[in-house]
Amino acid sequence: MPDNTVVTEALQLFTSLQELKKAYYKKIEKQHPSFTAEQWRQHNEKGIFLLQFCLPVLDDNICKELVDEICNLLAANQPAKKEQIEKIRDYLCKKSSDCFTEIMKHEHQVMDPPSSFSVEECSLMNIIVRQTLRPFLEKYTDSLPREIGGEKWQRNYCPVCGEKANFSYLRQEDGKRVLICPFCGQEWLYRYLACSWCGNDDHKAISYFEAVELPGYEVYLCERCHRYLKTFNTKKGIGHDDWVLEDVKTINLDLIAQKKGYTGYSSQAH
Repeated sequence: MPDNTVVTEALQLFTSLQELKKAYYKKIEKQHPSFTAEQWRQHNEKGIFLLQFCLPVLDDNICKELVDEICNLLAANQPAKKEQIEKIRDYLCKKSSDCFTEIMKHEHQVMDPPSSFSVEECSLMNIIVRQTLRPFLEKYTDSLPREIGGEKWQRNYCPVCGEKANFSYLRQEDGKRVLICPFCGQEWLYRYLACSWCGNDDHKAISYFEAVELPGYEVYLCERCHRYLKTFNTKKGIGHDDWVLEDVKTINLDLIAQKKGYTGYSSQAH
């Protein structure tokens, strides 16, 4: 099990990040994504995710303000990394929103970071960048038709940005599985007993475990790709918080799955 202090500090950080996201969401102008009939056809039939056709409109000033505030929160939460955070702040604040647009196009992380940046600094920078983009992406997804991610999609990647899910829940009304995107926040339906990583639907090669101290949570394990997915069963659990915070609260489930030899969502970017 993780040190309770680690979980508490992580929860404090992501609670603050979620509050910051909500505050900036209100400042961002409504997005107006537009798609042609042909693009909708390619989306539905070929599985092309929507960001490949139309990207959110970013605001230079808001991006820089967000980077600054996110860096302040991280430095307060992780004072030992203050010097690294200041280095990243200085680098990102010199960039225009075009830099962030490129990140949405390519792998959702900083492409060609400075050679002077360590692996840890690159990882930290990706967290800051993804947190900066989150309110813009949520504004974008909230402007899309409600049927996005419905019965017609059923693929193991996000219909909006193409990212794999890091979390899921089973709906109260019908027990159907809903995957949650860690990059843009979009939700979409997916097969109940199928691996969200490799698509394996051999029920004999999929299992799950539960933890008594976290009622309602099931962690699905795939014997084909050795990946796992945390899932909240709304018929077993009693209420839940914001999904980002639920992910943080259940860190012990990640540790149990990893100890068993399975790998989950690895960007640690949320």
